Amino acid sequence: MDFYDVIKSRRSCRVFSDQPVEREKLERIVEAATWAPSGKNRQNCRVFVVTGQKKDELVSIADRSFPFIEESLKKLYDEKIVAFTRNFFRTLGGAPVLLVFYSAPTEEGHFVDTQSVSAAVENALLAATFEGLGTCWMTNPVHLRDEVDGILGVEGLDLVAFVPIGYPGKEPPTPPRKEGRVNWVGFD
Repeated sequence: MDFYDVIKSRRSCRVFSDQPVEREKLERIVEAATWAPSGKNRQNCRVFVVTGQKKDELVSIADRSFPFIEESLKKLYDEKIVAFTRNFFRTLGGAPVLLVFYSAPTEEGHFVDTQSVSAAVENALLAATFEGLGTCWMTNPVHLRDEVDGILGVEGLDLVAFVPIGYPGKEPPTPPRKEGRVNWVGFD
């Protein structure tokens, strides 16, 4: 798969198979995340690779974070999609592994720190796609960050995202691309 195929193949996977993910693949994905750019090259991204009981506890937190997004989903989507999303939050689609991304605060501030970690998340998503794995970038659990921190024993870091990861149990659909999102300025 060439680079642009990887980009165009990346999807938000919400149904995973129970096939375990090889540690070597996870190591390559996490390493790809560490190569992302960061403000002033601070490399402030921290990644927790979680499975087992701790993952199950984090799934419970994702489930309890759903009400924070429910009303906005109802404004955008029909009840079938809202119900599907609700179920995804309840189980994280059965993903066998959860990547949890944090930023180590810098003097650049929350906005820059979050952008730096977001670049790392995108690298991980693309690497996972290349490895034949599915992912879903989730930010909603940040509403319950104190509970997440407690489960992982984290202090002094800012929660940025959950990324469930595993082999897709179902191929996610390809959403249409919206037109008019790029402006060319100064080109003849």
